[in-house]
Amino acid sequence: MQVVTGEEMRKIDRFAMDELGMKEELLMENAGRAAARQLEKHYGSSAGKKVAVLIGKGNNGGDGFVIARILLEKGWHLDTWLLSEAEQFKGAARYHKELYEHCGYEWQYWSPKTMVHLQDEYSIMIDAMLGTGVTGELREPFKEAAALMNNSKGKVVSIDVPSGIPSGEEPVPDTAVKADMTITLQAPKVSAYLYPAKHHYGQLLVTDIGIPAKAMQVQQDGKREWREGDVVRTLPGRSAAAYKGSHGKGLLIGGSQKMPGAPAMASSACLYSGAGLLTAAVPFSAMTALAASQPEVMLTPLPEENGYVAPQVTAVNLPIEAYDSIAAGPGLGRGEGTRALVKHLVSKADVPLLLDADGLYFLPELEREVMERRSPLILTPHPGEMAHLAGVSISDVNRHRFTLSQNYARQHKCYVVLKGPDTIVTTPEGRQYVNTTGNEILARGGTGDILTGIMLGLVLQKGEISAAASNAVYLHGYAADLAVQEEFHSYSMASTDLIRYLPPAFRSIVSSL
Repeated sequence: MQVVTGEEMRKIDRFAMDELGMKEELLMENAGRAAARQLEKHYGSSAGKKVAVLIGKGNNGGDGFVIARILLEKGWHLDTWLLSEAEQFKGAARYHKELYEHCGYEWQYWSPKTMVHLQDEYSIMIDAMLGTGVTGELREPFKEAAALMNNSKGKVVSIDVPSGIPSGEEPVPDTAVKADMTITLQAPKVSAYLYPAKHHYGQLLVTDIGIPAKAMQVQQDGKREWREGDVVRTLPGRSAAAYKGSHGKGLLIGGSQKMPGAPAMASSACLYSGAGLLTAAVPFSAMTALAASQPEVMLTPLPEENGYVAPQVTAVNLPIEAYDSIAAGPGLGRGEGTRALVKHLVSKADVPLLLDADGLYFLPELEREVMERRSPLILTPHPGEMAHLAGVSISDVNRHRFTLSQNYARQHKCYVVLKGPDTIVTTPEGRQYVNTTGNEILARGGTGDILTGIMLGLVLQKGEISAAASNAVYLHGYAADLAVQEEFHSYSMASTDLIRYLPPAFRSIVSSL
């Protein structure tokens, strides 16, 4: 499913109208009918419900007139309130306003005094005030109406986007509708995956409004959700004739005296994600913990200084050319040894290289080495690490997750997995895949190390890198969802508990292959 900004959606609509010949009035009719069906499906019959539809002058208001007409025809007890002057309606919105009137239905001008008395009487308030073309602070009467809806006892349902919320990465105004549910039209909007905007959407329902596939292809190289069907479609199968070498030889480099558990968690997750053979290269002080927890993993000791990898690590006989993929970073620390190791790997490892955690820290010093790489480079930063890589603030990263990660991936010709709620995987060409699994249980130390292990295990299967990274993120989140559903609470769970939910997560996907 594609993810778009309002401007991208308007390009799709314009193509459907100008190139394919669809009438704007038909598109609006389709949108309103689809939204009305979702309302019926979600809230059932009209019995005992009093509904208000708040309408602005634009296309969102035109959708509102269609919704109001359809629901009135279904027998719903519904009042229609205009927040714009009647003569301001133009084009398709005017057409549907007049159709509504010709069908014998009435509307009233919105009045704050009237609505204050009536707001508690409505079971449902439908927000069709403002659509995707609005940015900045709300003006009156929309600002007051939004505040009134937010304080109402009834459910608030927004059409396409909550009024006041931008469709893209623009700032969220001080006052905007905070919906219980948003029925978004044809494709989810970028802001539905960004905080604080996401708080305003409530439950997100995406409804098809019949735009032809040819029109949707106008944005085909852009952004899309990554769902279970995508994992089923792209996860490599396993042959009964395979042997351990068939599923890849991986090298994981990490650990320190203070953080021996990071490579242990990553190693375990890698093994549970399909790796045929795994070698872990860690400082000597981290070897005991790893050997005790993961007997299947082969170990290579690294020189150590003050509990961390020593700078002479590059002189170690570490045959990086013998491995199919390499991951480095979990628990390494940020000493001179890590700096030397990362530079060596970026420059010399002619296989897919995954850098996470402390393995990312020195990359800003290695611009030339990064640009000269011939093999895939996969970076998995959280927002703080992304801020360091891009030279911006964490708040900038959180506000511009799509744009910033896309620009970085294109400029550095690498894959960027920007972690957080709705993790985004970006390819060197700028294609983006938004994850649809996971929950707050992942907001604890160690879960990033587990993701590194899963991703290394899937990259070793020699499929497409973007699919392997997206599948790793999906399964990581899916395991967290299963953990909450079956046993744990977000307050009470250790990161290592997540690993044992990888087998059922994989089983669910593989059973559909």
